[in-house]
Amino acid sequence: MQDPSSTVGDVFDQFASLTLGSGAAAMVMGGPRPGSHQFLGGVTRAATKYHDLCVGDLDEMRTDTAALLESGLDLAEATFNDALADGWQWSNCDTYILHQVSAVHTTKLCELLSIDTSRVPLTYPDFGNIGPAAVPYTLSVTADRLSPGDRVLLMGIGSGLNCSVAELVW
Repeated sequence: MQDPSSTVGDVFDQFASLTLGSGAAAMVMGGPRPGSHQFLGGVTRAATKYHDLCVGDLDEMRTDTAALLESGLDLAEATFNDALADGWQWSNCDTYILHQVSAVHTTKLCELLSIDTSRVPLTYPDFGNIGPAAVPYTLSVTADRLSPGDRVLLMGIGSGLNCSVAELVW
């Protein structure tokens, strides 16, 4: 993007690469202890047929952001439907910690999955798309507002495409 001949289209094609990074989180799991949070499990799905929507190498990364948005939403819906078929009931969680790309993405995801937006803590208005750090960061800044017994749903969608949803009891 530093090339003087770069166009606006070049910038948009490579913009998503600015959100990539090492924002992963780990969960230490152990036996039940008083006051600890419970990991109930989750569902992960992949739609690798969309692998060409976000392609990178050492020199650049190109992303079809519109197709990535729609395909990611389709995968999120399929993941939720698979989870329902497996017996998960996520329509009445207390808090939904979502991968937040933008207002458009978050709004569409909530509408598609019938998630009450008042139960979705937002971090993108202040921090923008913080990529893979969105879920652990949002959970960390929301933790003081959670009560013991709250059902917390975590959801991440990654380029490639992958979608993971997990439930915690706070």
